[in-house]
Amino acid sequence: MNDFYEKLDDLYNSGDAAAVETFILEAVEASGDGSPERAGLYNELAGFYRGVSRFDESEDFFYKALALFKIARMELSPQYATVLLNLAGLYRIKGEADRAVALFLDAMEMFKNAGDTESYEYISVLNNLALAYQEKGEYENALEYAGEALELMRAGEAGEHEIATSLNNLAASNISLGRLDRAASLIAESLEMYDAMPEPNVHHAAALTTNAVLQYRSGKHREALEGFKRALDLTRRFFGENIEFASCRRNISDVYELLDDAPSAMAELADAVRIYERLLGSDHPSTRNAREKLEQLALKSGRGGVECSV
Repeated sequence: MNDFYEKLDDLYNSGDAAAVETFILEAVEASGDGSPERAGLYNELAGFYRGVSRFDESEDFFYKALALFKIARMELSPQYATVLLNLAGLYRIKGEADRAVALFLDAMEMFKNAGDTESYEYISVLNNLALAYQEKGEYENALEYAGEALELMRAGEAGEHEIATSLNNLAASNISLGRLDRAASLIAESLEMYDAMPEPNVHHAAALTTNAVLQYRSGKHREALEGFKRALDLTRRFFGENIEFASCRRNISDVYELLDDAPSAMAELADAVRIYERLLGSDHPSTRNAREKLEQLALKSGRGGVECSV
């Protein structure tokens, strides 16, 4: 399987999402029916669909992977816990933070019971718990789990990618708690690592977004705008117009509003609404909130109604 993952990494780095999907599907077809290998490939396919915000397909294949591991009597295995971790990540991205936290805690307990508390997967649980608690507004809990993840990685043999991710998570929690100086130090170290990597990294956009939020909170709106735009470009490269892409559009709109550029603010927000509607539906809270904000901008600028696509 090493050749498979090396090729998969190359395809992700190329930014060719269609080629990634085709490659994984072909590997699934070549695998044995009901085998643990196929379960692992289902997990990879589900992760891809999660990244491009095809949420129904992602959830379906995560559950297919779990079902195959159950058939193989691997419910207590690290492989099963890893799929559970990834499924929880899907719910976090969808905004179902409570459901995500419950599954992350289940996965963490499974890794602990297996004595597997120093692996990449266990550290991923800690990092993802930090993100889920961040989204729930429980910033001290987020700080605790992100800090534990970073300590484990610094004590072990984690790569710069993993360390940069935890640094970013810690920075985000510190921003939420108003500790901007501490956040600035953490995110600067994270970005230095990403900038030194020989290949673009899929998580670099998250660190750029965190830094842009810090600049925004510090009143450096031009710098925030530049950071959000860089994050937008990287997100498009790896995942196309997914949920993070829409959220970044909304962030850019907020900065343009502060810069008194109403036309640009409305154009960015209209595009965010279009993507939210396509991925989440017109009645989802994120869609409704963005649409209401767009109408407010339209009224404020004297334009009345506005089309929600650009």
